[in-house]
Amino acid sequence: MLTSTSSRSGRRRVASAAAGTALTAATLLGSPGTGSAVLTARQTLADVPTTVEQGTKVTFSGDLTGLVDRPLTRQRVDLQWRSGPGQPWRTSAHDTTDADGEVAVRAAVTRDAQWRLRFPGNQVYDPAASRAVAVDAKEPPPPPPPEPKPQPKPEPEQAAPVGRRIVEVAASLAGTPYRYGAEGPGSFDCSGFTRYVHRQVGIALPRTSSQQRAAVPHLAKHAKRPGDLVFFHDGGSVYHVGIYAGGNQIWAAPEPGDVVRRQDIWTSAYTVGRAW
Repeated sequence: MLTSTSSRSGRRRVASAAAGTALTAATLLGSPGTGSAVLTARQTLADVPTTVEQGTKVTFSGDLTGLVDRPLTRQRVDLQWRSGPGQPWRTSAHDTTDADGEVAVRAAVTRDAQWRLRFPGNQVYDPAASRAVAVDAKEPPPPPPPEPKPQPKPEPEQAAPVGRRIVEVAASLAGTPYRYGAEGPGSFDCSGFTRYVHRQVGIALPRTSSQQRAAVPHLAKHAKRPGDLVFFHDGGSVYHVGIYAGGNQIWAAPEPGDVVRRQDIWTSAYTVGRAW
């Protein structure tokens, strides 16, 4: 069978076109195993805060697109950081683009650094990196000082009925002279005065100030109320006693040459007792 020259030429042209088409596809897709690619991808990065507190988690998001802005889906994108220009990039985390080519990677910012999103590329598309953004990590503010412990509130210095009567009796003896060892009614020493006053309201106390201190319950200073006993001491032994009058004052028979009178509490070296 004979074949015309024109037919043979036509077949050669078809074969040549087919080979050219195969070469173009191979060039676009890359030869198997070579890892080469010719298409350009584009990776974007959305705005992020430029300053955050150390340890704050920030979401870095962007779009990955290819030829004619087509979204590139199911592609790995790395979140990278570096300490400054010229320093090597380090990968912090990664994620995969969704059906719209979008990706969001979350990371804790613990230091001042530049951040970017980077697509590592594939057989079709070259690698692509977003712009780099600087994020400063500021130290958190110091913790607030602890709240001061509330101080116990002193009870109002309102005398109970018995305490009020004790103060009234003590005040009625104002001006009575001091005499050592005396316990009234014409003269008093300090413990004789407190014993006499309490006896007038039906309360029995021992004779000396030390004995009186040992005989009554003790109270906190801030809890003292008019009518309580105030014992003054110099480390251990009691050297004076009076009846609390309110307003940081006592009724007492102070010393030889003095009289029963109201006087200020002049020291913090005292204890409080209550006989009623």
